[in-house]
Amino acid sequence: MLVFAFLAMDLILLNVSIVILSLLHYNTLAYIKEVSVLLNLGWIITYIIYLDLGFFDIPNVIVRTKNLLRKFFVFMGMGAIVVVALDLDHLSRVMFLGTNLCFLALKFPATYFYTYLISVRKDSPYYHKILIIGAGKVGKAIYKYYSMNPNLGKPIGFLDNNREGIEGSNVLGNISDFQQIFDEDPFHEVVITIDLSKEDQIKSIVNLAEYNGVRPSIVANYYSLFNRNFELKNYAGIPIVDIREVPLDSYIPRFWKRIFDIAFSTFALIVTAPIFLIIGIAIKLDSKGPVFYKPIRIGKRRTKFLLYKFRSMRHQTGDVNTDRSTVKDDDRITRVGKFIRKYSLDELPQFINVFIGEMSVVGPRPHRFELDHRFQKIAQHYLVRQYIKPGITGWAQVNGWRGPTETKYQYIARTLHDLWYIEHWNFALDIYIILLTMFGNKTRRNAF
Repeated sequence: MLVFAFLAMDLILLNVSIVILSLLHYNTLAYIKEVSVLLNLGWIITYIIYLDLGFFDIPNVIVRTKNLLRKFFVFMGMGAIVVVALDLDHLSRVMFLGTNLCFLALKFPATYFYTYLISVRKDSPYYHKILIIGAGKVGKAIYKYYSMNPNLGKPIGFLDNNREGIEGSNVLGNISDFQQIFDEDPFHEVVITIDLSKEDQIKSIVNLAEYNGVRPSIVANYYSLFNRNFELKNYAGIPIVDIREVPLDSYIPRFWKRIFDIAFSTFALIVTAPIFLIIGIAIKLDSKGPVFYKPIRIGKRRTKFLLYKFRSMRHQTGDVNTDRSTVKDDDRITRVGKFIRKYSLDELPQFINVFIGEMSVVGPRPHRFELDHRFQKIAQHYLVRQYIKPGITGWAQVNGWRGPTETKYQYIARTLHDLWYIEHWNFALDIYIILLTMFGNKTRRNAF
């Protein structure tokens, strides 16, 4: 994770500063142990406190400087309090202050390097494409704001029905061309700036956006239009309503959920290593073919990844029946496969996906593209589930909504459970779902 890499680089810079000041002040490294422990521990605590500040990906120099100084005042303040509280009179004040100033001098240019590292990542905000509905004054102001703050996303242009007289604007087409523009070059967010009196048109755009898994925002403080959680934002003095605000939009909840995923998946992979070996041998003895089955699944923001599972069916070359859902008494399932599917042991390798960051322990189950497309047509807002990472287990699964989906009711029920989880996520809910996965009666319903 980048957050750990940045912390590690910060600590390297901090300890380089300690060494420099120690050599300048003492001409030896014999006295750095105590100040090193104090400052390293102090910066780790400060870093955790300001995890959600995100100062390292802010290109604006003034904002970056203000945020950086704020962290340093807290950092130095905590250090000073510890020195006074523990009566560390022997600690050199020159060493303490000089190290902090040297660290600050090294840290400021380092943040630009951090920004560069983020900018080259394909999943960074710099690759977050934004379409603006309405090329009027408000729309152009939003476009300019995003252009000046690339860490928030990249505006790709406008859709506007009144294209006459609009010069110098990147107008891609009429509002009715939304789907065509998306199909040609998918984007991730749409900002709606048209007149609020056009409620039907706004609702249509929002529904079409969520149908395609695009996040809609409206330039307005409009409480009565949508009955769901939302967030009020302010871009360039212009109020914007983020239509569907979910708990995992905030960095700190995402950070701690990721920490939990790493810890849980590491523990699970270590504990189940003997089971991996036994199941692998059993699969090889039972039927020809590889131990693992690695289908392509759709994850967060429509990213494709290889899902790891123990092979539970007869191995077939080519694409024969790859899009066919499993049914009860499926003739493709092997003897070993029937057993491991009954107890969900075939899902154990997905902890590898969790460990490398493609999945979470708890979240909506990842589907193949064809099934996603089918759900999308039947269940409105289905692709909203792609706002977060898919999971090994989920709220829909522990409530019995697993296995084949054959009726419209099954499609909608599973989708509503996934959306409920996304909007009500918290750690207690994740733990509850994990316990239900292991001990709940409904979890193994339709497991075949």
